[in-house]
Amino acid sequence: MINQFANIPDFAGHTRQYEIAKSLIKNGWEVELFASDYNLSERKFKKLRKYQLIKTENIKGIKWNWLRVSSYKKNNFKRIVNMLTFCLHLIIIFLVKIISSKKRVNIIIASSPQLPASFLSLIFAKFLRVPFIFEVRDLWPQVLIDQPGIKKNKFLIFCLKLIEKITYKFSDHIIVLSKDSIDYIKERGGKKISWLPNGPDLKLFQFSELPEENNGFNFQRPFTIIYTGAHGESNDLFTVLEAAKLIKEFPIKFIFIGDGPDKNRLMELSRNQKNITFLDPIPKKDIPNFIKNADSILVTLKNIPVFRYGISPNKLYDAYAIGRPVITNIPGSINNEVLKNNLGVTCVSENPNELSNAILKLFYLPRKDRLNMGKRARELAETIYSRDIINKKFNIVLKSNYF
Repeated sequence: MINQFANIPDFAGHTRQYEIAKSLIKNGWEVELFASDYNLSERKFKKLRKYQLIKTENIKGIKWNWLRVSSYKKNNFKRIVNMLTFCLHLIIIFLVKIISSKKRVNIIIASSPQLPASFLSLIFAKFLRVPFIFEVRDLWPQVLIDQPGIKKNKFLIFCLKLIEKITYKFSDHIIVLSKDSIDYIKERGGKKISWLPNGPDLKLFQFSELPEENNGFNFQRPFTIIYTGAHGESNDLFTVLEAAKLIKEFPIKFIFIGDGPDKNRLMELSRNQKNITFLDPIPKKDIPNFIKNADSILVTLKNIPVFRYGISPNKLYDAYAIGRPVITNIPGSINNEVLKNNLGVTCVSENPNELSNAILKLFYLPRKDRLNMGKRARELAETIYSRDIINKKFNIVLKSNYF
């Protein structure tokens, strides 16, 4: 299992590969995982000492390999170098392990958005004559093409498009996190595709009632909106700052948890906004205890064309699991699901007026209505997005490609 950005619950960031690997081990598989030691959420190294190329640990039965990569803070050329150093070390470590190991590899699974590493994994699989499973988290390079404010290198994009097409075409099975991306992948050569979205561990993210309100909100007990995750160009957080200004006279508080290239600028711009607080990233295992203090969870992205193919945001399903109304501006399947099931409020992206109006709409709703939103969200988490359900389906996909 290869994913540069895989994490364990002690670190900030998603833990999908960790959770899937644990489940596969319970079903009789032996799992070896390759990931970067550079934590994307915290922008720092976590395990390796100076000059150490790799560290291998046994984590809940997973043979976990932490690989050294170059660091980066912003989405510039250093990010490309970061990905390429992971690929280089992956080649070296993987080949050494294959030559020295007495056990045969049965299946190789790779996960985007690290497209070059996924392509390398496909080559490994063809060389070893074993099935290759490609998990598509983000549609690279389409994200890069559609992302505003980033200088486009035509040669780089051409290479990534070629890699993308080859990887789709020669994968034995493709797993997508968003249903809306299936047609996109089929148009580019993908054939056997399964939808296995992100989802919460329902034992970790337990349902909880909304925090007490004591007969309404006030500035000592404000209506609390929590955002967790990346603070980057695509997350539309500058719009949230503008929306917060428009409703600063109301007892509404915004808490941002995470890190990213735009965090310092966001903090500087909101220096005098008393209704906004920024906090450092926290480990995944600590997220439930923190977000249960929220009255609502914010899920926000810019209006980038590639998002029409859908995404599968962990923070949305975490909110479902603990029973919190959501505020979302993501067009397509996300907004549609929230509206259809009455799980919160929606609006268009990059529009502070619409966002502030959506927030006030939720703010003014009776507590009973917001409680019912949370209960419906929990039911959806239990029936569709439960991590246990997804893990069982993942095991079925692997068995169908191996046995």
